[in-house]
Amino acid sequence: MQAEVALDARLVGDLAAVEAQASTAAQLARQATGGDLDAFEELIRCLQRRVYGFAYQHLRDSSEAHDLAQEIFVKLYRNLGRYDSTRPFEPWFWKLAANTTINYRRKRIPMPAELSDESAGETQNRQHDPALLEALAQLDPAYRLPILLHYYADLSLEQVGHSLDLSVAAVKSRLHRARAQLRNALAEMDE
Repeated sequence: MQAEVALDARLVGDLAAVEAQASTAAQLARQATGGDLDAFEELIRCLQRRVYGFAYQHLRDSSEAHDLAQEIFVKLYRNLGRYDSTRPFEPWFWKLAANTTINYRRKRIPMPAELSDESAGETQNRQHDPALLEALAQLDPAYRLPILLHYYADLSLEQVGHSLDLSVAAVKSRLHRARAQLRNALAEMDE
């Protein structure tokens, strides 16, 4: 019973931290929209780890992930004037990041079928299973994006839906199908 209470308290604390970070990001975005470059730099610092993680999960290459993260932040800077400060910042930002990622992937050479030694080492250091990364890479972007936004960028189902112009039911459906495809792919790899 005490373990459940401790776990619930930790989850509530984690949720509060995510909400505080989203609130901070929204405030910084409003300031940056007004021309405050220091606020924009702080906004980048707040989002940098999550954006890099999102990019890395998509591309599985650290240098490409850095390039994509930089491109996402350039797009953010160029499009800050289009941000409606009366609406939540995070869904708007992750939609921009997802669209930038799709365009970036279209422009680059197709991904190699296997992880390079460097990528495999980084993956193991981050405690991600190479088989899972390979299975994620094989997913159709319609299924991969909701997985990455929900599980790696820590967005709620509502935020994922808003970012991808989907209903919450559609997001749940895509997550369900993506997890099923990942299970099947991982089972095939084990055989």
